[in-house]
Amino acid sequence: MFSRDNRKSDFFYEPDVSVRLDGNLTDDLSYRLYARAQYDAFAREKDGNAAVARMGARLTENWDGWRFSAIYEHRYDFDGVYRDLAFTSDDVMGSVARDFRVNNVTFSPLLLLTYRFSDLAEARRWRFDALLGIEVKLDPQWSIVSTPLFEAFWFTDGLNRGRQDQIYSADIGLKYNFASNVSLTTSVLYEARESNVMVRRYRDLRIGPRLDFAF
Repeated sequence: MFSRDNRKSDFFYEPDVSVRLDGNLTDDLSYRLYARAQYDAFAREKDGNAAVARMGARLTENWDGWRFSAIYEHRYDFDGVYRDLAFTSDDVMGSVARDFRVNNVTFSPLLLLTYRFSDLAEARRWRFDALLGIEVKLDPQWSIVSTPLFEAFWFTDGLNRGRQDQIYSADIGLKYNFASNVSLTTSVLYEARESNVMVRRYRDLRIGPRLDFAF
């Protein structure tokens, strides 16, 4: 899976459900407690099925339009759709983000740094994310959206010690807002991973819709 050898195409779906509790400690300091479950289920390539369950907490300080966050997350990674527990981990994260609006365009840059502690040595690593959310409002219902993304990984232990990966991702989509809390986005995404471990390099193209709703 995700290698340059023996590439295959398939259909998959990815349910992703979260529950959260948000609140404010002060005017500028907010918190979030959350639990989240998601999985990938493939139509033919069942070896690609995977699932994650996680729970976490976030503190966010708003300062002059910038958002500084500290996040802790405990997660369980499964092989298959919640079939066999692969490993557990604890992620400690720090991020900075801000929204910029220019006429009908919103730019939302985000920088995120993560270290993962895990009972599986090969899963321990540093991770850096840099992304730019872009939304161009066409009218109250329709938008063009894109989220170019760069990720870098530095693995620290086990058989992965010394491994370094970089992921480059670009997408473009059309979003329709049915209501303030319900939207449908159809997008095309291209992703490439480079690595100093040859078999970890891959190219990935995804096309499909995503339905988001909150209540």
